[in-house]
Amino acid sequence: MSNIEQSNSLTLNEKTLLAAFALQGNDLKKKFTAEDLLIEVWKQDKGTFGLRNYENQYPDSNKVYTKLDGKNGLVRKGLLKKISNRTYTMTPAGMSIATSLKPVDEETKFKVNRELYEAIKKILNHRVFTEWLRNPKNPNKFRDAGWFWGISPGNPPKIVKERLANIEQNLLEAKKKAIEARGKLVINARDLDKNVKESLISKGNSNIGGHKSKIFLDIKDINKCIEFHETLKKRFEKELNIMLSN
Repeated sequence: MSNIEQSNSLTLNEKTLLAAFALQGNDLKKKFTAEDLLIEVWKQDKGTFGLRNYENQYPDSNKVYTKLDGKNGLVRKGLLKKISNRTYTMTPAGMSIATSLKPVDEETKFKVNRELYEAIKKILNHRVFTEWLRNPKNPNKFRDAGWFWGISPGNPPKIVKERLANIEQNLLEAKKKAIEARGKLVINARDLDKNVKESLISKGNSNIGGHKSKIFLDIKDINKCIEFHETLKKRFEKELNIMLSN
């Protein structure tokens, strides 16, 4: 499939996600503004994102901004994270999905998988999760579930939805990657090209040269995280509904 054919087969959300990924470059934690993204996605596809009758001269901001903060936008879907007014960054799930839409080099793929791994490891190491493993009756207070989700009473419904979606997308994307790899989300630095490995080590990834070069998450661990998240949603459904209706 040619680049033109591939581009035409993508949805507007997917094209916007790829533009966001391009903006990040080698810095996966890089922040960008809505205006940055508007110009980038327009440069990549002026016919789709250009202002009607002036496609080659001006971008159509409405087409992009609705893909960011709209009801079915990338933030609401958990693929972008809003840092502040009109400033964003990509979530690990968003980056992972972007690499499945367009081929990337070996180093980038390693770094993206590492970000996804770290997001799931953060859940596995969270105190509320570990206490649930010891006693499934925990947590019995919404404040503890809110701590895990990163929400609290008073948060706008939009924020609540975004925080939940962020967790859900990271978990679902990690599970997808694990299924593709026969049950494990594997990050194996031994498989890296020598030059790529040296480049990563020079950028501070010192542990990839030793015994920790192969790390993985079993799909059973990921499924346990999903079960925990869904259990909390059901257990505190009343509290969530109140927050989502305000």
